[in-house]
Amino acid sequence: MQYYIPEVTLLLTLSSFLYLLNVAEAVFTSLLEAGILGSLAIGIIYGPQASNILSETLQETFLVLGYIGLLLLVFEAGLSTNLKLIYSHLGLSLVVGTTGVVLPIAFSILLLHFGYHYTVLQAFAAGASLCSTSLGTTLALLKPEWRQTKMGVVLLSAALLDDVIGLVIAAIISDLSASSASPGGISWQSIVRPILVSVAFIFGTWLLTWLFRISLAKVSEKWQRRLYKGRVQIFLLVASLSAFVSGAEYAGTSELFGAYLCGVLIAQSFRYVPEVEIEHNPSVHQSQASLTLIGNTGYYSPHLAFTAYIQPLLKYLLSPIFFASIGSALPIRSLGSVNGSSAVVWRGWIYSLLMLVVKALTGIWLIIWPENGILSIYFRVWKRLTRKARSRQPASTANPLPPENPTTPSFASSPVKSALLLGFAMVARGEIALIVAQLARPILSDDPECFAVVIWAILVNTVAGAAVVGFYSAVKRGKVSSHK
Repeated sequence: MQYYIPEVTLLLTLSSFLYLLNVAEAVFTSLLEAGILGSLAIGIIYGPQASNILSETLQETFLVLGYIGLLLLVFEAGLSTNLKLIYSHLGLSLVVGTTGVVLPIAFSILLLHFGYHYTVLQAFAAGASLCSTSLGTTLALLKPEWRQTKMGVVLLSAALLDDVIGLVIAAIISDLSASSASPGGISWQSIVRPILVSVAFIFGTWLLTWLFRISLAKVSEKWQRRLYKGRVQIFLLVASLSAFVSGAEYAGTSELFGAYLCGVLIAQSFRYVPEVEIEHNPSVHQSQASLTLIGNTGYYSPHLAFTAYIQPLLKYLLSPIFFASIGSALPIRSLGSVNGSSAVVWRGWIYSLLMLVVKALTGIWLIIWPENGILSIYFRVWKRLTRKARSRQPASTANPLPPENPTTPSFASSPVKSALLLGFAMVARGEIALIVAQLARPILSDDPECFAVVIWAILVNTVAGAAVVGFYSAVKRGKVSSHK
């Protein structure tokens, strides 16, 4: 291959694509706090289904770069994960994630098989495509301060669970697609292996974290300083992420799951900047050392190294390219008519709205969960009745309960809004849905209309979920500014 000067048309095409990605994100961020909608729109416009400006080679290149951006988004989420909050809300996360898988599959079979008269296998494949949650969209919409709340932790954990379950279902769909031409059974390995590998990765990450903590505690002060240098931290981040992603892929689980666990491992292993540097900077508290650059010494925590060196590239290039690659992969030409019939439009909209509602229903668990939902109201009422009964007793036997904290948010103002936000944040399907739909295409394409209906649902839900969450964020920001 020889070096040559690129053509002016190619230079203008690429430069306009990259520039307009950020312009569109800025516009939609200012309007709805959902900049990813701008990237989706640019991807559709430049993609093969609209103007087809980008060549197939460039589309493949942007697809790879975008997926790197997705891996970095998930890795960053692992770096900023609060494990104590995950442990405290693990049961709720499991229930939300399981509900988000079961309801889409069940209602897809009800509507597509009994309503639209597609086969049960096609209805199951469609439901499998729509049971996932776009982890990239979720992380892009989830503000950093929201990730440390109960809603944010449950949302992130449930989205990860949906992706792991989606991987298992994708393996089943892949076997079903392979056996559609020649009937055969599904091997148990395709179902059990991803589950066992995912559990093994969780246990392995915990074990490595424990070993790294012990090893780092025994490292000399000189090597502690070297380990927390910015360039060393970046090398550790890149090497660890590459190892986890490769291991997850070859072992049989999700690369996204591996990227998230890698972030957790790094964050929990390198939790503190060396104490000797903290002593040189008494203004920095040790509990804040893991997120703070110590003076001008050049010592970085993993999260700070990621923020300083990788975050700008991710924010302005890789992340917009990822969402644009989703937009360019949507077969929008088939959404208006299939085989000369426009029935796909109203069928697609009905299915899209149904999938939006059933996925949004996952948020109801924040209302009925015993900790602070409807069930907790009964507990509070019971306590108040008990307190009133005790107050009627003589003073010597009375034992009134301490007054409630007046700053605690009421049920009407907090859990309901959190439930709505959680439900609509789970609505966006995005990349995982497209992957599963592509794997199931041999089954869905037996009826071209069925595949188009699935694409309708993926598109509408991805846009609707991002728009609603972004609108909520914009309204909240407006209220805050008005109070100021």
